Amino acid sequence: MARILVTLLGKAVANYKSATYVFEDKNTRTSRFFGLELAKQVKPDQLVILGTTGSMWDNLLLETELSHRTDLEQALLNIGEAAQQDRVEQATLNQLAIELSNTLNLPCRLSLIPYGRTQLEQTQTLEQLVGFFASGDTAILDISHGLRHLPMLVQQSSLLLQTLKNVQIEAIYYGALELSQESLTPVMRLDGLLEIDRWSEALYYYDRSGDYASFAALLEQSGFSKHATDSLKDAAFFEQTNNIHKAWAKLRQFLSALHKEEGLCSPHARLFLPALKQRFAWVSQQNPEQRQASVAWLALENGSLLRATLYGFEAFISRLTVEHQGNVDNFDNRDQAKAHYEALRPTTTWQAYRLLRGIRNQLAHSSTHTHQEVKKAVANRVVLSETLQSIFKTLIPRQTV
Repeated sequence: MARILVTLLGKAVANYKSATYVFEDKNTRTSRFFGLELAKQVKPDQLVILGTTGSMWDNLLLETELSHRTDLEQALLNIGEAAQQDRVEQATLNQLAIELSNTLNLPCRLSLIPYGRTQLEQTQTLEQLVGFFASGDTAILDISHGLRHLPMLVQQSSLLLQTLKNVQIEAIYYGALELSQESLTPVMRLDGLLEIDRWSEALYYYDRSGDYASFAALLEQSGFSKHATDSLKDAAFFEQTNNIHKAWAKLRQFLSALHKEEGLCSPHARLFLPALKQRFAWVSQQNPEQRQASVAWLALENGSLLRATLYGFEAFISRLTVEHQGNVDNFDNRDQAKAHYEALRPTTTWQAYRLLRGIRNQLAHSSTHTHQEVKKAVANRVVLSETLQSIFKTLIPRQTV
């Protein structure tokens, strides 16, 4: 598993200005090319430099000890001319990468990327970036130089690396030349912005699944205590095991901890806390048993038909149990309420209930003695979805939160 630094190189119009970069540890390094100084600072196992056929490859190499090599003088002149004509070749870069590796005492790759004029070229750049890494590697990314759209592609590549290759993003650096003061250029860390992406993904997942345990790891990383996140995990567990009152109690416990600790969490996490609290509003605004109906509707809307069926059935039994003045978490109370209902067979809901019970048994147990109406409902995705929607409107109509 390697730590790989990826940096960008801009187009050969004019050489970069020399700048003195100030790192977090107050160490300073001076160069025209931030990526070279960053490599000295973070000491990666490998350096990857990306540029186009018109990037200033010659100026980059002349910034190193290669500028003193008389045997490379013609090669550097040639690549400079090629850059001006926008026709640098990968074979040339491969040869010079060997020389640069020896000079820096660091394995280096010089790699051509397309300009990114089209979506296809942008995707090719992303594929190329991802291809530099193996599973378990660590990425250090530098977006200081290069064409202005490339930082966006690098940011997207960081998401892909985490998802596709299990690559850890150690840092994203930016040498902010435009913020220089008194001849010193600050080095900014932008990897915290990845936390925003992770929060966005977690909210998206919750809105599709209703499973709030997906927030637990993020909350821990953002500074919340294990006590708080364990309460959230427990709430999710009790909800999934149909113990809705315990889920309700644990979620109230979590929200109490959230209120006490939110001032200690990361700034990025604080952006999302209002949205998180909004999604947990059912704790104070609904009866706990109505949560099951909400999750059933949510699962139905997002095509999770098995989850919708199971939660929809249990939500209706919970409703019957409450009407029967029983405890929704007590198996005997639930069974008695169900038996009482099945003995009465109310005309307004009985057909919908019987069909839902049959669909639930078919999906949960693969029953072979299924009523024809149930077979018809489960034979087609669209039909099942429409059937469940009709049943839910009758048995567990939506509640206004």
